[in-house]
Amino acid sequence: MRINKYWNLLAVLPLLIMFTYCDNVQEEIVPLSVEDFRFDGPLGSQGAQIAEIDTNHFKITLDHAPGNPQWPNKLNFEITQNAKGNNLTLEVEFDGGPSMSFNEYAQSWSYDAQNWQPVHWEYGRNESPQYDILEFDPFEQDQVFVGTQVPMSFEDAVSMKEEWASHPDATLYTIGESSQGRPLYRLTIKKGDSEVAPEDRWAHYFANQHPGEHNSQWRMVGMVDWILSDEAREYRQKNISHFIFFMSPDAPTHGWYRVNEDGVDMNRSYRAEGANREEQTHEAYLWQKDLEEMMESETPVTTIWAMHTWGGIVEPLLKTGPEMGTQVGSWEEFKEIMETLDEDGLIKPLAVREGPPRYGPVSWSDGPHEQFGITAILCEGAGAFYTKQENLDSGVVLIKSIAEYYNQNLRN
Repeated sequence: MRINKYWNLLAVLPLLIMFTYCDNVQEEIVPLSVEDFRFDGPLGSQGAQIAEIDTNHFKITLDHAPGNPQWPNKLNFEITQNAKGNNLTLEVEFDGGPSMSFNEYAQSWSYDAQNWQPVHWEYGRNESPQYDILEFDPFEQDQVFVGTQVPMSFEDAVSMKEEWASHPDATLYTIGESSQGRPLYRLTIKKGDSEVAPEDRWAHYFANQHPGEHNSQWRMVGMVDWILSDEAREYRQKNISHFIFFMSPDAPTHGWYRVNEDGVDMNRSYRAEGANREEQTHEAYLWQKDLEEMMESETPVTTIWAMHTWGGIVEPLLKTGPEMGTQVGSWEEFKEIMETLDEDGLIKPLAVREGPPRYGPVSWSDGPHEQFGITAILCEGAGAFYTKQENLDSGVVLIKSIAEYYNQNLRN
């Protein structure tokens, strides 16, 4: 019996040695190379150049937006392979002049382009607007995505819109195509069998003009999610909501922060005298024509929200319309509602913009206000938000405030 035990031990000994050896052998880590980086994906940076400086240390030189040599394309790219186990140092440069910088906001990184983590510039815009450094700790997976703010690709927006459109109260409209052939989508949410007549409902229009200001787009996602929830059933009875996530859907894959293919700043593309195919860039003409058609409908737009991102928390700036203080409460009541609902301090107090228009009638807040006299909100801020959830939560506060304020009365 003892001899059999020895033979059994000898039989398994090679397996024990093999397993021990395998446990001690580390997986081979292949350093990153220039070929592992992609700048032309759904989140891209047109014209970006990359060069290797040292092991896992690269320099990226950014190109500029169409027709605007002083406006850098944003840093968006994908590491397609070999990231696992490697840290990464990126030196980023743009030599087009200090008019705009690429590093005024934090970047984000992700393994799946859905769950994002912030990564911060070493210097920032104020200290070094044309050169900066990003440092990444060793990655745990081979594929990595990097983008500006909390990124959203056009494909992300389309996927969400298609899912929302499965709700019986949501409809996805195509009003045309972009210069590069992408659909121009408007998501409209309204209760089809509402007891409230169309002419008695309030209508709210939310649009993102600058395609690289992604935090403002996630703010709108928070609004849509709430509107389609059970909690918002009464809101859907009394209100119609229109959402445009990308006035320039061609931009994300190129890293264009403000412009379309023609190099036109999309928040300087409105025409208060009326839409004009000859005098406006392609997408702006189609969007304004669509808005003008809504203004002639049974439920013309009551409020227009231009959704943007700049430094700090969310900052809504108001141009009052005729319903404020007459059909509904004063704008100060709107402010108080918003402050009460904002338990986490995500939004600055609502403020009225006095004096001449900040950007003039070519902007998508001042232009519609001048053309139609409607309530217009320039909704800025959220550059201080580094997570998707903060942006979603700020959107919920805004839409709940709209719901409570406009619930005071019907339109007529």
